[in-house]
Amino acid sequence: MPESSPNYGIQQSGGVSNVGNQAVGPHARAISHGLRFTASPATGELVTELRTLLERHRAELPDAVGEAAEELRDELDSAEPDRGVVARALERITIMVRPVAPLVETVGELTKAVDSAFGR
Repeated sequence: MPESSPNYGIQQSGGVSNVGNQAVGPHARAISHGLRFTASPATGELVTELRTLLERHRAELPDAVGEAAEELRDELDSAEPDRGVVARALERITIMVRPVAPLVETVGELTKAVDSAFGR
């Protein structure tokens, strides 16, 4: 390709890229047709397990983890959960539960279930 030719491609070196819709170049379009969050039954069970474990290990955890778990549950229960809100809540919870192995495992499984529901 000659140097003067425009490059409308995408170049990435390292890292991770999660792209929903993307269009590149002249007249390019990216259209989404109603992707929705569809939680599996496992998601609800994992949220229940998370709340049970949080209660069981309350003395070992910061108070803020309960607030983050409530935010997560409320967002997942909403008609159209916001992927960003869910991801941020899961990240905060993951950091706060590190001292308690069973919680780390449950949050990891919940993250996988939510990612799958969002179509990742």
